[in-house]
Amino acid sequence: MEQHVQQPDDLSFVDILLKATQKELGQAKEKFNFPVPGQGAKADVLFNSIGVFTSKGIEETTVQDLLDAANISRRTFYKYFKNKVDVLESIYQVAAELLVVRFKAVRKESGSMSEFIVQCVEVYFDYHTHLGPLVRMMTEEARRAGSPLAAHRETLLAHIVELFDEKYFEMEAVHLDPKVYYSLIWMMESASMNILAHLPCDQAIVEEYKAVMCAISARVAMTSADQWASLPGMPLKA
Repeated sequence: MEQHVQQPDDLSFVDILLKATQKELGQAKEKFNFPVPGQGAKADVLFNSIGVFTSKGIEETTVQDLLDAANISRRTFYKYFKNKVDVLESIYQVAAELLVVRFKAVRKESGSMSEFIVQCVEVYFDYHTHLGPLVRMMTEEARRAGSPLAAHRETLLAHIVELFDEKYFEMEAVHLDPKVYYSLIWMMESASMNILAHLPCDQAIVEEYKAVMCAISARVAMTSADQWASLPGMPLKA
């Protein structure tokens, strides 16, 4: 019978996700059957693989590396996964689902469209910078044409666009062209990748990007002239 020897850093990803998702993690675990170490071989593979992928990269990582990290047999690995990319897909889906849970919480709590988008910008950048190398690696792979992760990225973007559209309709009773929301998300994604190109993240630069994206996004989503005074100011050149 195989025994998994828990490593000291087994819970590092869980700790990061806890910081990034706070109380919503409990909801995500229930809704998405969120796996945690110690719940079985599949969960152990997922969490122990994160450190391997982030340190070695997708190309250099082998199935044997993942077996060694999770301390399981090849037979057990293939019971749950087809290959190493299948593992990465599962990790991406978990991370994406947790981000959507955060956005749903913001949608429920925000009182206006501009407030909703500003808070989503905060959540998005905090989430990405907390997960740093993992997000950069997965996003780069998901944006690559033909990648197995590409379809999951499109699903994530579609879910976020749907949330934005639902909130706008709730406030204004009209639907904007979805390309408006896609454009905002693509801007945030590109800004995030620029930040994550230089790790560890410089928090001052992160805050500057947040300010820019909040100012742009809030103006795009402004539903009435009365909201203008409450919008975040457009940052000026230093």
